[in-house]
This record gives sequence, C-alpha cells and structure tokens, in this order.
Amino acid sequence: MGNKKQSWEYIDFSWMKKTYPEIEEIFKDQVDSDPEELLFLAGKCGYQPNPYFDESYYVQRYDDVRNAINKGEFVSGFDHYRKIGYKDRDPHWLFCEEYYLKRYSDVARALVNETVFSNGYDHYIQYGDQEFRSGSWFFDPLEYLKSLADGDVKQPFYNYIQNPKRDFDNLYFDRNWYAKTYPEIFPRLKSGKWHSLLHQYLTETDCKKYSPSRFFSEKFYVESNPDLVEPIKSGRFFNGYQHFLLYGIQERRRPHPDIDLERFYHEPYIQKLLFNGRIPNVFVGWCQFDGKGPEVDEILEHTEVETKFAFEKKSTSLAINAARSKLDFSFQHPDISVVVVLHNNFDMTLNALTALRASYRHEIQLIIADSGSDDETCHIEHYVHGATILRFEGNVAFIRACNAAVQQVHAPYVLFLNNDTEILLGSIEAAINRFHRDPEVGVIGGKLIRTNGLLQEAGAIIYRDGSVAGYMRGASPDAPEANFVRRVDFCSGAALFTRTELFRKIGGFDEDYIPAYYEETDYCVNVWKLGYDVIYDPSITAIHYEYGSSSAKNGTGYINRNRLIFNSKHSDFLSKKIVKSKQNNNLARSVRKQDSKRILFIEDRIPLKSYGSGFSRSHDIITTMSHMGHEVTVFPVFKPVVSANRLYNAFPDSVEIIWDRDINGLESFFSLRAGLYDTIWICRTQNVRRLVPIIEKISHLMPLAEIVADTEAVSAVREEQYDCLLGIPEDQRLPLAERLRSEFECLLIATKIVAVNDYDASLLKKNGFTNVSVLGHVQIPKPTPKPWDERFDFLFVGAIHDCNSPNYDSVLWLTTVLWPELENVLPENSRLVIAGHLGPGISFSALPQRARIIYLGEVDDLSTLYNDARFFIAPTRYAAGIPYKLYESAAYGLPIIASNILADQTGWNNVKDMLSFEINNAKDLLDLVGKSYGDRTKWSDIRSNAMNKIMINYNENLYSIVIEKILLRST
Repeated sequence: MGNKKQSWEYIDFSWMKKTYPEIEEIFKDQVDSDPEELLFLAGKCGYQPNPYFDESYYVQRYDDVRNAINKGEFVSGFDHYRKIGYKDRDPHWLFCEEYYLKRYSDVARALVNETVFSNGYDHYIQYGDQEFRSGSWFFDPLEYLKSLADGDVKQPFYNYIQNPKRDFDNLYFDRNWYAKTYPEIFPRLKSGKWHSLLHQYLTETDCKKYSPSRFFSEKFYVESNPDLVEPIKSGRFFNGYQHFLLYGIQERRRPHPDIDLERFYHEPYIQKLLFNGRIPNVFVGWCQFDGKGPEVDEILEHTEVETKFAFEKKSTSLAINAARSKLDFSFQHPDISVVVVLHNNFDMTLNALTALRASYRHEIQLIIADSGSDDETCHIEHYVHGATILRFEGNVAFIRACNAAVQQVHAPYVLFLNNDTEILLGSIEAAINRFHRDPEVGVIGGKLIRTNGLLQEAGAIIYRDGSVAGYMRGASPDAPEANFVRRVDFCSGAALFTRTELFRKIGGFDEDYIPAYYEETDYCVNVWKLGYDVIYDPSITAIHYEYGSSSAKNGTGYINRNRLIFNSKHSDFLSKKIVKSKQNNNLARSVRKQDSKRILFIEDRIPLKSYGSGFSRSHDIITTMSHMGHEVTVFPVFKPVVSANRLYNAFPDSVEIIWDRDINGLESFFSLRAGLYDTIWICRTQNVRRLVPIIEKISHLMPLAEIVADTEAVSAVREEQYDCLLGIPEDQRLPLAERLRSEFECLLIATKIVAVNDYDASLLKKNGFTNVSVLGHVQIPKPTPKPWDERFDFLFVGAIHDCNSPNYDSVLWLTTVLWPELENVLPENSRLVIAGHLGPGISFSALPQRARIIYLGEVDDLSTLYNDARFFIAPTRYAAGIPYKLYESAAYGLPIIASNILADQTGWNNVKDMLSFEINNAKDLLDLVGKSYGDRTKWSDIRSNAMNKIMINYNENLYSIVIEKILLRST
C-alpha cells in the first residue's frame, strides 16, 4: 500500500488529539488506543481519523453511507470508505476520484495494471501532491502556492487542508461573485460552520440553491438536462455542476441560458488555444474571454505597419550580435548554394543571414551579390566568414546579379533568397530531401508569411491574361488549404529553390525583365515546358518583409510592363490557363497531373488508423490514392477533436486535410470549389444518408463528379447479430430484408457502390445495385522476430468508441467469462494484453482487475505487443464488414484465434489460416487453446499461411489496381 504515514487509510491518533483536544480527556488512562474504539468515536462525533479524510463531508455526501451507519453495518464513514467506498467515492470535499483518474491517465493505467495503490486518492497523497498535481477543479496547487508567503511548501494539498480557511483564486469558482450573490452565507461562515466560501459551496447539502459563478446556472443546467435528475438524486453526482465539469463541458452542454459552448468551441482561436493546452477546456475559455473569441486574422491584417517596425527592430539587434561574432559559412562540399542579392538595408540582411545559418546545420555555400550598396553592406565581409562576395559598382538589379552569382555555385541545388526574407528551421533540409526523392521536381517554393503572421502566398497562380495571384493571401498560415504539397504554376522568388543544372540549362532568369518582377514566373514556366515540376511545399516556410527591397508603388510599374513581356513569350502556356476570377482560385491552385483525379473523401472523422472501426481502412484508401498521384481532400462529417498536427503527421503530405470544418460547412465548401472534384467518395452509408439533402442542393456545382458510396460495412447485419445475442425472438425482430432496404435506400444517389467484402456486395446486388465493387484492406507484411518459445501473451487490439460497440462487448466477455477459464489451462507467465483507442466515455476501470490482465488503451507502436504475443484473440459476437485488426495481426506474423463470425467474414480456412470457435461457447475456445497453445508446428504453419495470404491478396499493388478500377469513369 506504500508509505502508511502518507495514506488516507491509517488512524492518526496524534493528529486527532491535536485537532480534537477533548480526545485527550477521553483516552487519558489508556496506554494504547483501540482503533475500533476510535472508529466508533469518529462515527459518533464526526471526527476525522486523519487530515486526509473528512468524516462529516463523507457521511453527508452519501445517503447510502449514512443509512448503512444507522443500520449498524459500518461504524463510521471512514469505516465504510476503508472497506468499500475507496473504489468509487470521494473522501474529501476538495478531491474527486473521477476527476483525478480522467486527468492523469498514467495513474488510471497504474491502478488497472498494478496493485501498488488502492485508488487514485492513495496515489495523490503518496506522490501526486508532491508532484503538484491537482485533485479537484477547485484546487490548482500552483495558484495556491502563489497565495502563500512561505515558498517552501512541498505538499500544497496537505498544507491547505491543515489551514482550509485561506482563500485563493480559482478558475471554476468565483468567490467575489459568490459573496455578492449569496450574502446570507456570512453569518454561518463567521460561526465556524464552514472554513470558507468554497468549503460552503462544496459541502452544502442544499446545493441546488447555489451556482459557482455567473457563467453557470445550477437551476438551468439541471432543468434543461432531465437525464441528470436521477443521477443527482442517487448521489452519482453531488450537483449539476459536478456533472458539467466531468462530462458536460466535453459534450458542450449549455451551462447557462446565455452561453453557447458549441458555437464558441468552433471559434478558430479557441480551437488553437485548446489544442495547444493554453486553456484546459472550452468553458474556461468562455470565462476568460467572456464568450467573445477574438477575430485574430482580422486584427492581424491591420497591424502590418506595426509588425514591420518590430521586424526592423529585431533585425537591428541581430546586426549588433553579428558585429561581435561572425556568421560562419565556410564549406568544402556544400549541400546547397544560397544566392543573396544586396542593395543597402544592412540590418535586414544580417537578420536574413542569421536565420539562414540557424536554419540548416550542414554546409551552405553563401554567395553574396552586392549590387552597388553604399551603407555598411560595403563591409559585409567583416560580419560573415567563408562567403563568396561579388561586388558591382552600380545597382545592376536582382536578375543580372543572380545570373552572375550562379556562375560561382558549387552545390547541386541553389536557393535564391531575398535579404528581407527570414528562412525558418527545417526548410532547407525539406527542399533538399524532396529534390533527392523526386527527380521530376525542378523548382520548390514554400509558405511565405508576412510580418503580421498572415500568408503572403501558399504557392502562386497564373491566369489566362498573364496576371498572377498568391494563393491564400491574407489567410492564416495554419489554414488547411495552405498545408499540403501540390504542383503549382510558380512560386515567389523571395525564397526559391531550384536545381543548379536546370537553372543553367534554361539560361537563368530572363534579363528582359530587368530590374525585377515576373522573372521567377517566367523561369517556372520554362521549367514546366522542359518537363519538370514546380512544387509548393508548406514545410518550407519563410517570414517575408514585403517590399523590403523596393516599394509597392515602384513595383506596380515594373509589374505592368513585365506582364506584357511575359504574355508575348508564353501565349501557348497561357491559353490553357483559367480565366481570372476569385471563384476560380481553387480550380487554379494546382497543376493537375495527367490521368490524375481530384477526389473529395468524406468520412465521419479524419481517419486515424488508431481509431479502428473502419477508419484504418479509410486511412489506407486515402494514402493509396495519394501515392497513385491523385489529389485528395479529406473532409470530416464531425470536426476533429485532436490537434491538426497529429492529423498531418498521419497522412502523406500531398493530402489536403480539412480539419477546421464539419458537415455544417459542407454546402459553402462545395460553393467555393465548384467544378473542382472528379469524384466525391463518401465513406459509410450513414454519411451518404446525411449528405443526400446537401448533394441535392449543390449538384449543379459538381455536375460531372462521380459519387462513390463506400458502405464500409453493412450495419443491418451487425444489428441482426446483436438482436440474436440479446435473445430477441425472431418474430419480434425487424426482418433482415427490411433492415437492408432501409439502410440501402440512400445509396440511390451514388453512381458507384463500394463494399468491403463479397458478402456485403452480394447483399447490395440482391437489392438491385449493379455497379458494386469490392475493396477490402491493404497490409504490408512485417513479421515480428521473436521466436515461438519466447512468446507467451494473448493480445486483443481493437478500438472501443462507446459501450455499444462490438469491441466493448468482446472485451467484456473476454475478461469476465473467457479469460478466468483460460487462466486454468495456460502457464502462469501467459497474460492477456488489451490495447486500442478508447472513446471519451470509455474506461477500463469497470472491467475485472486481475494480475494477468494488462489494460493499455491506445498504443502508438503496436509492434512490441505483437512481438511478445503468441496468439491474437478476437472473441467478437456481433460485427459487420471485415475486421482490420485480424489482417494487421497476420501481417505482423501473429496467428489468430477468433470467433466464427470473424472467420466467416475473412473467408479464411479454419485450422490452416487461423483458428476459430463458436460464439458463446467458452468450452469450444478452451479446447482450442488447450490443443494449440503448446503446438509449435501448428503455430508456425498458421503464421506462414496467413502471411502468404497477406502478401498475395492484400498487397499495395493490388489495392491500387482495385481503386483505379473504381475511379474509372465508365460504369
């Protein structure tokens, strides 16, 4: 149990005597105090047995405890808590067991998988308090420490409960508002009934009368959520506010008639604060901003003058630093050459060079072309070491200086960098890697961000009249549209990467455009004409002080003149471009590859593989489409609840992920992208049903787009199996044929239907759908190396999104019925390991806790678990589609034991490719495991056969062929 002197379970007689002096008189003749007598005394007098357990609060909080004490079943509240209450009750008014375990998943996992701590409170007392963890919404240890004069407090909670009269600021309880709103409390507060306003609020039995702040109405919340009446009455929740803090915030229920958390949650700035952890939840965000999220982009758009001044100040500071310590650009075999053309503007130049040196740790050849400077730039060699410096007596202009500088280039790639541009970390490495990977890439440009933090461009567009536009100008740099790789018309010369040989072959920048403007546009068009690609890559990022080397006013004249030159040279190219129009920006933003398609992929959520439940398959489809060269946009029906960074990390960089919108914005999304998509791929039948009214309204915007309805899994089959499992008589069940007709009716809007297996396809065909394709799963064989005799575990992997999911039923049946029996026939070192994504309302805490069951939840890398296991076990009792995890297990070389339902879905041979048992037949499973667990030859044969099936039937090449056939226009 850990250190007894730091635990809630012991009776601290010394502390009791100090706290309750009358005890000294009662026990004055006893040498040793009787624990049972102390318990009895504590129960009768409401004494606390130690500082960590509040007897009065506990007995008042739980009616059933009070009744049990009155019946003589327990001596005191503490007696009840020690025996059974510790499992699910709160022992102190300033600690919530459920809050602690939800907030600190490491503690929850430790409780499930270890026996060191009896509950979360035990961990909190022994370790959490010293680690400055919080045990309640109402106690932030760091805020509490700020209120103390003594800065040497090691255990904030313990310190506070020794002196609970101290008031301190709290996010969830507004003591100033509370005092003004409920002045009637003060007489009883002064009498000593409560320690503080917070103590009164958290212990007042007539809690419905009180609200904690102006942002939450207890009366409104309970009345508008009738599902809370019974849980509050039964004691499950102390009041409506406790439910709101535990669940209501996450569900974005209204805490007050004037507060709409759902709307506020979707404010872009609030989303950013949430994902970056700067606010703990949307309710705190509302309280801090009073419900008014700032329009950040609009504010920034009007601050560019100020931010340019700030940029200049920073540049001045860096120039001073460089005066004391030279920037080192010495080289022997540089990876890249960087050309910087200068004409005065010394401070900004030093800022650009400082950023350049910091952005790449390997060798850079720096070539400085000084075009007639007469400021400190004349002495630039005093500030940089190892640079090649070219001097021109007069201002020979950017184009001519670049062409001259390239004659000095030693590296295979060259970066043309403006001296008003600050290249950011990782950009150069990203460009070099892309050149290495793809020999067809001739030019790479990146995301240019103005000094005010908004986009200058995310790639650039050339229209039919020769005019140009920076795509997404003025938008936020984190906008989905700006964060995927694509082929573009051209990229700005402020930070332009190209192959040295290609630049020389083309003849450099055309000097007809001297002094500047359109030279990079012309160069990129020439690159396209030679058969190379021009790529926009958002991982290349730079801050650009627009017009730092020339004024916008002067630039306009050059632009107008050079546009005419450009048009005369590239009329053939321009004739194929789109007419200039704001509505055409999305159509013009990328250069389509021959035979590629633009695909809008719509799913419940942005499909991370860890979500399971068909999302793994959707992820593989999107990834395969992208690798095939198609342009894929992923749009979620429900807005993501994870950071956009995690989503970008999970997909190829050429996939556009619309993470900031949901189905409510789909109609306007279609309007902005009229005519863009060749294929609209809708995953899951329920989503097709949701989208039917939207598609009917916008079909004129996508008249030629094919609509692919990917059923993913036929849910009617799963529903029928579930009803059978529940024992519902056949005459009381909806007939399967009727269920299927109802489920399939919405699919009439589609031009093509996709099923996940042959069985589902046959059901669709029987219901009159002819254009049905089958697309299952793809897997890459990756056999784990550990030999048979070093593997002992059984592994279950599956996502559990809610308590009604097939995987939850599987885990419940496995841990309560099957595993206790299996333990009797397996060696002692064999464990059951359970892993997989858990939905927000799911916890393993309610499942059996046994020494040989390990609950892990979501695991990023499953390879170690597959390597340690001898068998994968999947006792699914109702399901639809095809179980992705079975194929993944086979790909890892782990033989499968599964229910006959899953075996039938795979179509694999029982005994040869996998092992199966009858559902609800524990004896069948026991016999199967008893015969197979110790049979090394059978294990090896099944492993080998399943791996062969993966290699032959589920490989990437075959998957691509099937997808390509589906995408073909012929029906």
